Amino acid sequence: MICEKCGEPIAQDALYCENCGARAALQADAAQARSASARKSMPLDEGGSPEQENPASEDAARPGRKRRRAKREKMPPPAESPVPPEDMVPLTTGQCVGILLALCVPVLNLVLMLKWAYAARGNESRRSLARAGLILTGVCIGASIVVLAAVTFAVSMGLVSVGGVV
Repeated sequence: MICEKCGEPIAQDALYCENCGARAALQADAAQARSASARKSMPLDEGGSPEQENPASEDAARPGRKRRRAKREKMPPPAESPVPPEDMVPLTTGQCVGILLALCVPVLNLVLMLKWAYAARGNESRRSLARAGLILTGVCIGASIVVLAAVTFAVSMGLVSVGGVV
């Protein structure tokens, strides 16, 4: 199967093009619809079957196609992608709401963020969200430590009184 967007070859069972990220299932449906309509519009030969397509005339009608075909013939077979396509599917709104609700639980949020951020496999969107959450958590903890140190210093120097006791 060939990607309709970039012209690169894609595996028959792939959901997305590894080169440009276009959805392959829609392309397969569109390609089947085009081939079915092309078969209907083909003139019948004497035997009553559609005439065979001539790839040379097709290439002449679409000038960029010949270059792409030559490029595909020279290319080695595509290597396996390090990230499976199912891990690249964006999170749905319901999944995002579920993740945000799970992150509201105090200890569970840290455990889940660490698990999602450093898992070998998993949804890429969730991994990025967990990493961003860990960064923000670190910034908030760091800011809290700085403020607590400043208040402690001010109280110990007598600059601020706490509860009327100096």
